[in-house]
Amino acid sequence: MSGVELREVDLADDVALRAWWEVGAAVTAHDRPYDAWPSWDVGSASMRAVRSDLARSRLLAVVDGEVVGHGLVVWWRLENRHLAEIEVRVRPGHRRRGVGRALLAELERRAAAEGRTTYVGTTHAPVDGESPGSLFAAAHGYPVASAEESKLLDLAVAPDRWPPLAVDVAAHLDGYRVAAFEDRVPPEWVDDFCGLLSRFMSMVPSGDLDLEDAAWTPERLHEHEERMAASARAWLVAVGVAPDGRLAGFHELGVGRADPRLATVGGTLVLPEHRGHRLGLGMKLATHRRLQELFPACPVVVTTNAGVNAPMNAVNEALGYRVVERCLDVQRRSATAS
Repeated sequence: MSGVELREVDLADDVALRAWWEVGAAVTAHDRPYDAWPSWDVGSASMRAVRSDLARSRLLAVVDGEVVGHGLVVWWRLENRHLAEIEVRVRPGHRRRGVGRALLAELERRAAAEGRTTYVGTTHAPVDGESPGSLFAAAHGYPVASAEESKLLDLAVAPDRWPPLAVDVAAHLDGYRVAAFEDRVPPEWVDDFCGLLSRFMSMVPSGDLDLEDAAWTPERLHEHEERMAASARAWLVAVGVAPDGRLAGFHELGVGRADPRLATVGGTLVLPEHRGHRLGLGMKLATHRRLQELFPACPVVVTTNAGVNAPMNAVNEALGYRVVERCLDVQRRSATAS
């Protein structure tokens, strides 16, 4: 549409940054079945965070002086240098007027200028239907590359299911154990933990997404820990420890310290050579129970996992998770991609 003005967001401009956040809050409240947008305190800290592993550019779409949409493009610096992550959101009352198309075109232009040839994004849709986001992606040449299920866990009722699960875990550990910590990885596990993170992407189902593993170092891990602390989010982690003391797997979740209305599961991984000891279930039980202890006001946990990941689906079902929507990773390769 004519009359769409795209403005770069200066991270030092509180008004512009707040406007960007408010678009996301409005779109999420309208389109999603639960409150998935971070609070302003958590969101603004995350947006302002300086990262050595990526660069970001944020845009506002303005029509007649009103902010009606926003966009984001992310360039990874250390790996996946062929790739750009793109986000486009438009307020419900301003859709199908060219705002999203204008944002997407500018974000793709910026990605191409950085030499990126693969563009990926994430949208959500009902379990049995499409959404404005999924339809927009398909219409603009972004087919689904990986489909996952988003699941919620109601902490008011689910814990009643957990005692027999803990008994089952204990019966299968066979010399393994589960340990938990918050916010910082204990020094004796830093190297092993970096090794787990470095193998994560290649060991979880990711469909046709064109992604490379990230190379995690102690320095990169420390930066992540500092960033979590600065964002006012707690990082709850459990690890599976093999009989020889080496790490066999990890599970993580995050929650806002001042606004714990939603906890979010990050990664979960058990190395193939250590599977069969209920470590995935044991680690999840450990973090979820710790979440209850530290943040008793937290009502719900959200996770996503691929439908083809049968072992993780079984673990989540046993814990009490229920499917609420689909999480769709969409991808387009530019005409210059080899």
